[in-house]
Amino acid sequence: MTDANETASLTCDVAIVGAGPTGLTIAHLLGQAGLRVLLIERNASTVSQPRAVSIDDEALRTMQAIELADEVIADVMLDYGSNYFTPNGVCFAKVEPTTREYGYPRRNAFTQPRLEATLRAALARYPHVEPLFEHDCESVVEDEAGVSLTLRAGAQEKQVRAAYVVGSDGARSKLRQIIGATLEGSTYRQRWLIVDLAETKERFRQTRVMCDPARPFITLPGPGGIRRYEFMLHENENEEASSTPEFARSLLAAAGPDADSPVVRRQVYTFHARKADRWNSKRIYLAGDAAHLSPPFAGQGMNSGIRDAHNLAWKLAAVVKGAAGAGLLSTYQQERSPHAWALIELAMNMGRIMMPKSLRQAAFVQNAFRAASLVPPVQAYFAQMKYKPKPFYRDGFLADDGGLALSGRMLAQPWLERRDRSRMRLDDAAGHGFAIVAIGPEAQAVAAQVDAEALGLGPLPRIAVVPQKMNLAPRVDEDVVAGRDLDNLFGPLAPAGDILVLLRPDRYVAVATKIGGSQTPGTFVELCRRLVAATRL
Repeated sequence: MTDANETASLTCDVAIVGAGPTGLTIAHLLGQAGLRVLLIERNASTVSQPRAVSIDDEALRTMQAIELADEVIADVMLDYGSNYFTPNGVCFAKVEPTTREYGYPRRNAFTQPRLEATLRAALARYPHVEPLFEHDCESVVEDEAGVSLTLRAGAQEKQVRAAYVVGSDGARSKLRQIIGATLEGSTYRQRWLIVDLAETKERFRQTRVMCDPARPFITLPGPGGIRRYEFMLHENENEEASSTPEFARSLLAAAGPDADSPVVRRQVYTFHARKADRWNSKRIYLAGDAAHLSPPFAGQGMNSGIRDAHNLAWKLAAVVKGAAGAGLLSTYQQERSPHAWALIELAMNMGRIMMPKSLRQAAFVQNAFRAASLVPPVQAYFAQMKYKPKPFYRDGFLADDGGLALSGRMLAQPWLERRDRSRMRLDDAAGHGFAIVAIGPEAQAVAAQVDAEALGLGPLPRIAVVPQKMNLAPRVDEDVVAGRDLDNLFGPLAPAGDILVLLRPDRYVAVATKIGGSQTPGTFVELCRRLVAATRL
């Protein structure tokens, strides 16, 4: 790429417009794949004020994929839950998940400024990724061969030519308008006052959800002793009066011990439950808030954007590098849109619990939860967050698995115990791209029989995962990474015997085959080849 200070045209494989968490994550994933990337942001730096405050296990798994999990987690408060209270302060429901199916706690608190700063600084690892802050994208023109962008930095104009463009430019996305997409859904009538504190006297570790029709509010813990409060405003409370320090202090005083705590930010928000009707043209793709807007009640807005990033980035990389055909990109909206909307619906349903319209409705909901707690399976359903839609795609870049119920799902990530008793996570063994994973008693022998080169996806790691209750076989193919499933996450698959999986770069299962009878490692390879070939049609 040309030096950013020159006035000559810049060229790249992918131009990303918007350097929030979604755009920064895409830049890392594409940089990791070796693509030439321009990251365009109109502001002078990443955000300095608090925004999103919850990062989940799937997003942390993506941070692991870009080799920044340790750096990100250093600024994260891991593993907290939510307690729901009646107007009288009685807890009627607890959501405190303990499972780590994907390698990390399901709920974690973070600060968006620290996350974005970490992601931006780490881009220095990639000389072929060029951040352009204080550059406004003035125009975008798409043609059959690529996309031309006009940027402005002060008085200087720059021309950019990209093979593809990603619009991660937020809720008011210019790229969404350019491709002719419209938002479908609704905007919440209720307004909420967000108050972020630099420190708190509240020692309760969990999120406190006060389901009081008179004034619903939420208080969320954060890393380093910070805290956020969210108060629903009444219709007669105008934004100007509700934004004053005195009004915020009065609400904090009624909510707990933080009336005198230092305030970092006060902001009145209106929330949306909307998604774009189309997420792309031929060469321009939307991601994050540009594609969907979620109410905050499930803490999934930013996390859904990071899911978009991981899904879209590997597909762009595969197409640009020629490993797959352009048809692969048609699976992006096909996969992500239903899942993003499922999480928006979850947020709306949680909002209904948090915002009862009357004491009678509140009592009905709260009594229902108390009754549910008396039935262990139902109680576990809520406590372990099993109501959260699973990472699952019904259609897209995946093949039918004959009833195994693995294809289209995010694969669990256990710790693997090696022969020398060392431990490693599954994803670290898989690397950054596709991987072949054999699961079962004879996983080592099955993995050794797979001709990885024949898949046409380049050199692929082969991983063998044997059940928790079994030791590794005495003879191991040196090219197969073998380990014992320490967490027994694949235990439910034991009745199926030995299974071969084609694991996608975003850790979803593309192909799963039960080995036995007519189903051999050879038929598995052929199924994978046909799936890749279909992207070129």
